[in-house]
Amino acid sequence: MIHRFLHLSDIHFGQEKDGSLVKHDHIRDALVGDAAVLAGTRGAATRILVTGDTAYSGTTGEYAVAIQWLEKLAKACRCDVTHVSTIPGNHDCDRKAITNQAKMIYGMLRASGPELVQAQLHGITADGEAANPFLPKLHAYRQFANGFGCDFESPARPLWLRDFDLPGGIKLKFFGLTSVQVSDKDDAVGKLVLGNHQYTIAEQANTINIVLLHHPLDWFIDETEASQFLQNNARVIMVGHEHSLNIHKTEDAMTKKEWLVIYAGAVTPPGGVFGYTYNWLEFSCEEKEGKHYLAVEIFPRVWVQRSVRFDADRGRLGGAGESVKILIHCPNVSPHVASHAAAVTPVPVPAADPPPPADPPNEPPAAAEGQSTMDNQTAAFDRLRYLFWRYLDWRQRLKVLVDVDALPKTADQPVPQTLERLALEMAAKSAGKLHDLWEAIMPLVPEDKRSANPFPTKQR
Repeated sequence: MIHRFLHLSDIHFGQEKDGSLVKHDHIRDALVGDAAVLAGTRGAATRILVTGDTAYSGTTGEYAVAIQWLEKLAKACRCDVTHVSTIPGNHDCDRKAITNQAKMIYGMLRASGPELVQAQLHGITADGEAANPFLPKLHAYRQFANGFGCDFESPARPLWLRDFDLPGGIKLKFFGLTSVQVSDKDDAVGKLVLGNHQYTIAEQANTINIVLLHHPLDWFIDETEASQFLQNNARVIMVGHEHSLNIHKTEDAMTKKEWLVIYAGAVTPPGGVFGYTYNWLEFSCEEKEGKHYLAVEIFPRVWVQRSVRFDADRGRLGGAGESVKILIHCPNVSPHVASHAAAVTPVPVPAADPPPPADPPNEPPAAAEGQSTMDNQTAAFDRLRYLFWRYLDWRQRLKVLVDVDALPKTADQPVPQTLERLALEMAAKSAGKLHDLWEAIMPLVPEDKRSANPFPTKQR
């Protein structure tokens, strides 16, 4: 089984103030066409991964344009638009929403050492969402991310998790981390804070950890400890921000651990200094001489101005082929014996009438290659959540949640986004609420996006 991912970064919707919009729109549309060719030849994408800077100034209007483009891109990749996962970058921060008090807190954290900064970060996030100085600048981003099910796990742990199954009981576990809790015009290498609530991840048997992070690790005050956890317990780290496509495999001579860092480059970087790039990635597992490896085949794509189209980055590939395949040893992986059963010739048994074919699932084409397993959410709930955040403003979301008794009827003003998300998820677990939510949402979405209610009136 192979999981295929489109890896994008630094799209910067809304940056065009100097006449570059025509070219950038053309390049983004060309990327959609190039991805469609790859999906046609390689197979449907499991998911689209965006490692930050979807927008340029972190405003609602920029995300509205981004969603329209992502809908086209998902269709080209032959996956559902709900199969997009994103993390925030520094340009996803609305700097106008950073208060003077927040700037003072940023300054205090940047002046602290790695150990003190963890204690301070813990104290700040313990005060709750309403008092959190990191979140107002990410308000529009979080509404955008909520539609794809990749809002923060909590304000204190601003990450998301998503699993993908491989044969033999192996899982790919993706961690979408937030590198911009402390982010403003004074960002600099060694001055951001990641926080041990995010980077303290464990290595588990038959689980291959993959980390998404907008900034490379050297941007953080707590780089040393973060690197120790992530490089030992994650096999792949995917980053953006630096606008240059790159691939590095490293082995620690002491720990014998290997990890791969994949830089996406930038889809449309500002200024024209860097090229326009993205990656097509294919993840699978291989066994050689009794050892188990994560196989990552990377198809680096670059805009070639002379032919005005995307092509393989042959300069980086050394002029041969369209991809490079890298094996990363995974000592914690040992597939279940059952995964090899298909290789054993079965004993013939008397023929029996075959069962009737099952109805095809209401899933995008990528479902045959791999499913994500995040909180056992169904494709129907993914669609409901996407419509809820995509088309409803806060007043409509509030009314819908109140009408189905997911929020108190006394609610009459915006509530924290975490509470909205939890109310939606709690309603999903309550008998009959998904059906009611769907019915309440349908009149509020465009007519061409409406469809029959996929949920039963009563859920058990």
